[in-house]
Amino acid sequence: KDVIGAALSRIGTYGDLDNRQQVVAVIDEDLCINCGKCYMTCNDCGYQAITFDAKTHLPHVTEDCTGCTLCFSVCPVIDCIRMVPREGPYKPSRGVPLAVKAEA
Repeated sequence: KDVIGAALSRIGTYGDLDNRQQVVAVIDEDLCINCGKCYMTCNDCGYQAITFDAKTHLPHVTEDCTGCTLCFSVCPVIDCIRMVPREGPYKPSRGVPLAVKAEA
């Protein structure tokens, strides 16, 4: 009963969020057990931002990481994946050039 309602004070609207606070995943290679869950989750449901080395079986987070925390959520090893502040803003690459405004 001590936990019922404990998080209510932290609930807010989307407008309460600070979109300038962006994070990316960092994987600790020493703690990694090479299960591949982060890689599979990112490729199936995320942004395909994790590559998997065929020789070492170690995952690597690329610059395409959006900080969605899917990999962090599925990792079975506590503290193996940390979310750290992004250096500079995220610039999405959607494969098509941005629209150009027509001149009047």
